[in-house]
Amino acid sequence: MSDRFEPIDIAVIGGGISGLACAFWAKQKGRSVALFEASPDIGGSITTTRAGNRIADGGPQSFAVSDAFLQLVEDAGLNAAVIDSAPQAAMAYIYHGGRLHAAPRSPQTLIGTSLLSPVAKLRLLAEPFIAKSTADDESVAAFVRRRVGGAVLDRLVAPFVSGVYAGDPAKLSVRSAFPMMAQFERDEGSIIRGAMRRKRAAASAPDTGSESTDRADTQTNGATEASAGERSSSLNQPSRPRRSVGFRGGNDVLPRTLAARLGSDFTVNAQVKALWQRGQWMEMLVKGHSGDERIVAKSVVIATPAKAAAELLELLEPGAAKALRAIMHPCVVQIALAYPKGAVGVAIDGFGFLPARGSGMRILGCVWNSAMFADRCPPDEVLVTVFLGGVLDPTAASQTDEELARIAHADVAKVMRINAAPTVVAGFRWQEAIPQYNLGHAERLRAIDAGLSRLPNVHLCGNYLRGPSVPECIALAREVSGALQR
Repeated sequence: MSDRFEPIDIAVIGGGISGLACAFWAKQKGRSVALFEASPDIGGSITTTRAGNRIADGGPQSFAVSDAFLQLVEDAGLNAAVIDSAPQAAMAYIYHGGRLHAAPRSPQTLIGTSLLSPVAKLRLLAEPFIAKSTADDESVAAFVRRRVGGAVLDRLVAPFVSGVYAGDPAKLSVRSAFPMMAQFERDEGSIIRGAMRRKRAAASAPDTGSESTDRADTQTNGATEASAGERSSSLNQPSRPRRSVGFRGGNDVLPRTLAARLGSDFTVNAQVKALWQRGQWMEMLVKGHSGDERIVAKSVVIATPAKAAAELLELLEPGAAKALRAIMHPCVVQIALAYPKGAVGVAIDGFGFLPARGSGMRILGCVWNSAMFADRCPPDEVLVTVFLGGVLDPTAASQTDEELARIAHADVAKVMRINAAPTVVAGFRWQEAIPQYNLGHAERLRAIDAGLSRLPNVHLCGNYLRGPSVPECIALAREVSGALQR
């Protein structure tokens, strides 16, 4: 065992985007930093497989631009590597009734959508006259059914819940998972009035090109950070399309560049096994290639999934650890498939599609990668990424890669009218995917905050705190890096 008792300024535990961004910005401020990642990988679920002239991204397929995201890209010297998604990729589709329907992007197009019957639209138009709820917390399903009816839930909201959280709308908390919808009811008495007022405000605001993201405007379909992209909900779409970007050559360019900037301050295959107080500082036991090492740090940032954070905090703050363990992370699988372009029977003119409830689909959704970024496959092919699993399909975790690939192809071929076999480009299996902001999540966060308030040298940074999207994680990492003690 080797020991380093000369304290470093900041130790970061976890090498996903949250930990990398936090450590990177802390080092930029002149702090001594050490980042430890238990696995051999860099970037958590932001990863890329390159198979010949095909590029398959695991994790986020694209990123919604925000101020913090743009700052990180600029500070890391990555401006030239950013590529904008194609204009048509702003359109998403919902599969219902045997065909694809354009997802509504405003209250007006919601009224005109072919996804809803005349009766369902009349129920929707009654929404401004529905009384406010007096409940402290309410599930997304109960909220939507109460305000706009079951058809909107099944054909619009439930698909987007699968896109954002791979979750169950009957369990997710509306005030935690989609706080803007809850705010619209609270402030305006109506989500339709609130959305229209927000649209007018967005139209009159100066276009800085760097709008901030929020959960109500984010569709992140996939795992931990494995999003199918980051897209606006139909009930909360600003008047200007949100800029969506990726990275030339694959999205792992972002975490790999951050890791390169950290250099020897980033160590993989280094598991932090224990954390305890050492006088005014914190001490860690790290298991690495050369055995166990004890390291002292003035501040520690835990940027792991909630379960791993709970294990580290168990002895220090058992109440916070208990709340962290209660945050569920379902398994999600991503499969990238390539097809000859001529074998596809629908126009590939959007971001992808989400199946409505009752559509007979096993998959959570499908992203049309080559429609977003031309470099993802040759011009005579179409490359898509399919998502399976989540809270409502836990059996996906136990199925083989071959079985899941067959299921993915069967559903995609039906929706996209494909008459050719796929080439399986890559597969990604995330055992602990997107955290579920289920009922009681706000109370769990308060318990975590209460425990951390007694540990001024310990900070949490992750997708279970402020929002699951990459821009939200980056924004929190910037905030934490600025609050660390010297």
